[in-house]
Amino acid sequence: MILSVTMNPSQDKVYIVNDFSIQNVHRTNEYTATAGGKGLNVARVVKSLDKDIVATGLLGGLSGTFIDNSLKEYQIKNEFVKISGETRTCINIIDHKNTTTTEILEAGPEIKKSEIKRFINRYKKLVKKADIITLSGSLPRGLNNNFYFELIDHAKKLDKKVILDTSGQYLKEGIKGKPFMVKPNEDEIKELFGEKYKKPSDYTNALEKLKELGIKLPIITLGKNGAVGMIRDKYYHFKLPEIEVVNTVGSGDAFVAGCAVGLQKNNIFDTIKLGMACGTANTLFIKTGKVTKQKVNQFRDEIEVVQI
Repeated sequence: MILSVTMNPSQDKVYIVNDFSIQNVHRTNEYTATAGGKGLNVARVVKSLDKDIVATGLLGGLSGTFIDNSLKEYQIKNEFVKISGETRTCINIIDHKNTTTTEILEAGPEIKKSEIKRFINRYKKLVKKADIITLSGSLPRGLNNNFYFELIDHAKKLDKKVILDTSGQYLKEGIKGKPFMVKPNEDEIKELFGEKYKKPSDYTNALEKLKELGIKLPIITLGKNGAVGMIRDKYYHFKLPEIEVVNTVGSGDAFVAGCAVGLQKNNIFDTIKLGMACGTANTLFIKTGKVTKQKVNQFRDEIEVVQI
């Protein structure tokens, strides 16, 4: 079983607005509302691959009810802890005419100490049954920056593999727990190490640093340029096929989902290729965290792997 953790979920609203600009009124007939947050995107993709998935985290208010109902619709096992605060809403405005994406992300509710304690107790029970744990996204107010470190530390005591996908201070503190895999993107790795990178081969030093920090599978995603990774002390560039992109939001989460599924079989190259295929398939849809097995299988065969 894969356990997907989303501490700061959201109701994600996507609007298609061509020629979007500020200080104007825009109308659209193209929009979606989805149970969001990075970990929920992971859960939907894992479910689309017909694998056993359990989703947990914190949920509250009307947005929390919306997410509860969505999980029932997707037949994803719901182990979220109820909170008194209102789960956040996040907005993504896609402008195909100007090829831009504008996101507005709420911070999320303030979490009480009693709610944190209830989550920790539930997490510890769920981890015992899990093969892979994914920890995704930001943390709401009330949780310490090292909260992911605590979750990773507990999972590792039970010899469980953890994939950490977060950014900023949460990533900096989280990697101290030495999760099995991290997958920062270009901006996140620059923020983490304060260095500039121009081409895929420039990232080998960053991959080496992640490995020295105790990350067994360090991966850096590069958007349309694919990803680079360090596998058995060698560096590889995973190249993507060229496609017409509809929406890139959630592709990193789809990548994590594919990797979580792949790690259950322990073939690292196939794991990364499956992750890349899921991330690529996600870009074909307006909804975040959406793939089809047909497209995933197609793209997996088209991923090119080159040693750097």
